[in-house]
Order: sequence, then C-alpha cells, then structure tokens
Amino acid sequence: MATDISDVVKQGYLRCKSKTVGVWQKRWIVLRRASSKGPCRLEKFLDEKNARHNYHRKTVHLSNITNISRLPYAFKKHSFIVNFNEVHCKLFACESDLEADTWVKLLNEECLVPPLGLATGEPDVLSPGLQKELQEQFHVYLMPTPKLDLYGEFLLQVTHENIYLWDVHNSKSKLVAWPLTALRRYGSDPTKFTFEAGRHCATGEGMFIFHTSEGERIYRKVHQATLAIAEARTLEFTPTNPSIN
Repeated sequence: MATDISDVVKQGYLRCKSKTVGVWQKRWIVLRRASSKGPCRLEKFLDEKNARHNYHRKTVHLSNITNISRLPYAFKKHSFIVNFNEVHCKLFACESDLEADTWVKLLNEECLVPPLGLATGEPDVLSPGLQKELQEQFHVYLMPTPKLDLYGEFLLQVTHENIYLWDVHNSKSKLVAWPLTALRRYGSDPTKFTFEAGRHCATGEGMFIFHTSEGERIYRKVHQATLAIAEARTLEFTPTNPSIN
C-alpha cells in the first residue's frame, strides 16, 4: 500500500553519514510536518520505491533540536547538520547548494520557528528567544548594488545564523537572508556597516553597504555570532567527538 503524503513537506535523495561505519550512504529522505498522524519527523528509506510502499523505514523524531545549519565546504560539499544536543547530531549532504539551502530552510521552519499566536497572529509571547531577535532590528539604508533590485530604507536583523533584511513598512516581510558562514568579511564605522557576501549566498558574491548610526552594534552582533559558530564547529568536528562517528 502506498504511503500517505498529505503531511509531507519535502522528500528526495540525500547522503546520510552512518553513525556505525562512518560512510556516506544515499537514502530517500522524507520530512513530515507535525499533524494528527504524528510529530515532526524524518523518515529514511533505502530508495524511492521502498518509500512508495513504506518498506524498511527508519524514523527520526525531530524533537529537542538545538540547531540546523550548513556545514563548510572543507567538511563536505552541499552538506548540513541537524543538532539534537551537545553529543547527538545527524549529517546530510545534497547534490547542490540550492538543495541544501532548501532542506535547511524547511527544517528550520518546521522544527525551530515557534507557531504564531492563534488569536492575534502575532508571535507567541512565551517564546522569549524569538521576541528578543525580533526586537534586535536596526534601521539601515542599503546602497544600490547590481546584486539586488532592492535599495533604500530597510530593517536589518542579526540572528545566530543569518543576517536578514526586512521590509521597513511590514516587519513580517523577510526580503533577503545572508548566512553568516558565507560572509567573506565585514566591518563598520560610525556611519555604516559593510560586508562582502560569498558565492554561497542567495545574492551571490558582492559588497553590501548599509548606512546606519548602529554600525558598531551590528558589527559586534555579527562578530559574536560568527565566533560562536566557529567555536561550536571546532567542538563538533574534533576527532574524539562521538557525534561525528
């Protein structure tokens, strides 16, 4: 009997790193959102045919996730990591950067983004982490660049993984995202914040200049987040770390 796809968010072939033998194995992966059929989860099959008939399925419940992010090319191309806690993670690799970015985006949306309040449509007031990030938005003026059709006044936000650009007239409209791991360099002075995006950013390579009186604060937030990512990855990929085996 064919498997139900009504709660499927995304599916396709990924390479998964085996915990037992340490090799990358090609498997058909299905991401299912939380529903009356069960919690948010990943289902792993030997191939697409097995998935259609629901044979030889292994299920990973996506609870207690702390982070979902891309991995550096030096580790493996087009790869990403799903961290459950300090000693447990899942590693995946795709055929392209676009595919990896899509998986990371959807996993973050299904697993880490708190649901909107049912009554008002506003973020849940019991989610202090989200509220804190939403408060940390800076008014900036993006200078024209051939990499974007956008320029002018926006809201800029720095999270633990990305720099986001929001519509200044609609704070819920996210326009652009730059992963911190894909920035080549960044800097500030009393009147602006600047960074150079690498080729793995959605905008492609290029310099982006934001005029703002908050340049130094933005720089500190980006620098602190970048250092935290580097420190976390140093711990994750230490040879003695059992999470990579």
